[in-house]
Amino acid sequence: MGAEELRPPTPGLLSGGARSIFWSVDSSEDLCLSCGLCCDGTLYDFVMLEPGDDALRLQQLGLRVKVSRGRTPVTRFPQPCAALCQDRTCRIYRDRPRQCQEFECGVLKDAKAGQITYAAGLREVKKARRRADEVRRLLRELGDTDVHRALGERFHRTSERLEAGGVAEAVKAKYADLTQAVHHLKLLVGEKFYLRSQAKE
Repeated sequence: MGAEELRPPTPGLLSGGARSIFWSVDSSEDLCLSCGLCCDGTLYDFVMLEPGDDALRLQQLGLRVKVSRGRTPVTRFPQPCAALCQDRTCRIYRDRPRQCQEFECGVLKDAKAGQITYAAGLREVKKARRRADEVRRLLRELGDTDVHRALGERFHRTSERLEAGGVAEAVKAKYADLTQAVHHLKLLVGEKFYLRSQAKE
């Protein structure tokens, strides 16, 4: 999971306590509310603000808006999104940033276009959420419990820590399991959730 950022024209859920995933869906709204992967730190590490987004207002609403350092500063907020509720709704839906308004993942686009059924889309969502939860479980067992950071960032921090050496063989084996779990998650989201242009990046 790289340091993904949501880029134009495109924008995972914290596990535990959220309502059960829908058993059936028949609309794009149902599919989104069964998912949340674009908001919970699974698909993206950051979301960039667009011209017209009110950064101050979004900060007042609770988003952790920051300006990145570099030659070309970028205004963005980290994932998981602070506005994401346990039931996968958005606390600031009416005031959400432009990218969040316009983004549709590959699964949603395919379902809306009739290329797959909403039931098939739900199956992909369930599969991705299971894989993301497996990554979270392994990260937790390896000592990373910071659920307020995106999966990609957590994985890279854990990798740097463990690859520095001095770890037990059992930890090395679990780290290998984590690396494999992240690989499987990336394959799935790359094929099904990212738009084609993003999957190539």
